Amino acid sequence: MPTRVVWPTYQLGSLWAANVDDDFGCRWVVTSQTFNAGPPRRTYITDKPFGMGSYRAGSFVGARYDTIAGWCDAGASGMVAAEQAKDRLLRLASESGVLPLTRSTPAGDRVLQVELNTEAIQVSMWESADGFDWQLQCAAVDPRWLSPTLRTAGPIVVTGPSTDGLDWAGGTPGGLDWAGGSPGGLDWGVSGVGGVFTLLNAGTAPTWPVFTVTGPVANPTWTNPATGDVIAYTGTVEAGQTLVIDTSPFTRSVALNGVDRLGFLASAQWIELPPGIQVTVQFSGSGAGSVAATWQYAYN
Repeated sequence: MPTRVVWPTYQLGSLWAANVDDDFGCRWVVTSQTFNAGPPRRTYITDKPFGMGSYRAGSFVGARYDTIAGWCDAGASGMVAAEQAKDRLLRLASESGVLPLTRSTPAGDRVLQVELNTEAIQVSMWESADGFDWQLQCAAVDPRWLSPTLRTAGPIVVTGPSTDGLDWAGGTPGGLDWAGGSPGGLDWGVSGVGGVFTLLNAGTAPTWPVFTVTGPVANPTWTNPATGDVIAYTGTVEAGQTLVIDTSPFTRSVALNGVDRLGFLASAQWIELPPGIQVTVQFSGSGAGSVAATWQYAYN
């Protein structure tokens, strides 16, 4: 298990860590990094050809491109250990997917999903051959640092069939009895049942919730009353089934027991949790299942 040398520590997946003494007698230290800078912003400005000033369109936060550099010293472990440490670092070049980069400080952990960028790994061996300087270039299409702690709201339990309804005849049990049986009366299906989620994003960047429905629930719908945004699923989540709606623009999906059901959304106005704001989300649906929400604080 790597031992911390100085704050903060950096952990890239399970393959590599820095500002630590590793399990092979090598010390990895970061001397420079750009992760403390905020993500870039894309602006769209065009000069007016015949007039003062410029035209502008909306601006957006762009992807991150960060560099982290430092040195590795094998110390008493010598030249062989330094060469093996270099091989472990270069092994990262074989990783073609996205890896979680965890930055740990006394205030807690934050995670950025990164992949190695062009000229990703640079190594310069020392003349003594018992260590080297290194540099990694990383890209993150999602520029937000996320808290590893998963926040939850719910579950809201959706109740069963309605016991209210029309009573045109009075008496006990009362009601019209067109189908026979006892207690009789009209049966127009299942009541619509609602609930309220209160979702707080205590971070500095927007984040998006994941809604999980455990059946049976028919036509689950979520509304942000403040903005009018609505997510409406048309259909029934049967008993034993699970519907997961991920509203993040980076991982957006609608899946029923793992099968894509994006086309079943009658409304797809994705609900966002702005930084530092508490959002109230109204749920409505019918059945006898449950609905929950999960999300993570996000930071620039």
